[in-house]
Amino acid sequence: MSEKKDQYIAAYIADYTHSEVVLSYALFIANMLRKGLILLRIVDPKHTSETTSEAEKHLQELRTKIHLDNNVTYCAIKGNTKDILSALPVALNVVTVIGAVDKNAHRKSPLSRKNVLRNFAECKTAFLLAQEPLKNTDMLQNIAFSIDFKKESKDKFLWASYFSRFNNSLLHAFSPKYEDEFLRAKWYDNTKFLDKMFASLNVKYEKHSIAKQQSQYLDIDVLQYASTKNIGLLVSTTTKERDVMEYFIGVQEDKTIINEYKIPILYLNPREDLYVLCD
Repeated sequence: MSEKKDQYIAAYIADYTHSEVVLSYALFIANMLRKGLILLRIVDPKHTSETTSEAEKHLQELRTKIHLDNNVTYCAIKGNTKDILSALPVALNVVTVIGAVDKNAHRKSPLSRKNVLRNFAECKTAFLLAQEPLKNTDMLQNIAFSIDFKKESKDKFLWASYFSRFNNSLLHAFSPKYEDEFLRAKWYDNTKFLDKMFASLNVKYEKHSIAKQQSQYLDIDVLQYASTKNIGLLVSTTTKERDVMEYFIGVQEDKTIINEYKIPILYLNPREDLYVLCD
């Protein structure tokens, strides 16, 4: 029988100027979930001329500044960013990746919206993307997510529940109003699944109805509401398949990843092999 490995949170340092953004959330999540922390630097020739030795030196310096009870290690890997982020669960037993995104980043930067979404497109773990450092941990006492008709909603329910179970956060579930009977039936099934799951886990949550969507995308409306209610994080899923309209106007994560409220988002890619916590 093989020995069970520890799970880790990866603080993905794509740019040293944004280390504070990444580490502030990575430290919180690692403490909350009681997981080890890996400081990760990907030496991708597309984004940097740095060597792995130089990267390891920088990571060592960052490590000395961290005070965490759990195991803190570091790793510099040379290669393609997208491939490495996808391989993290198997290679390093990572269950969550924390990264940064910057609306002012150059289009070739690993912090630009398009590059971040491209690099995380095949990620098999949850990944949290933030625009600013976490200044007040009380903000994470309120977590939002939406309930739509898609089966991937269930992944959001599970990850949102961790914040209630391990941080005593209050969860806020937002639902749109579906006129279509088929979509409404699927949404209803998801709602019943949510109620059953949260009851079994003793999770505290509130339901909110969005009677009329103001945006093409449900999570845009959720972010707008969240900004007025001291909600500090949105749990969301990326788009599995684009419809015709989305090819022209973009998918939901294109619009939410850099939002005007600067609310961080924990994304889940819809996939059967998505890694979950050993809890």
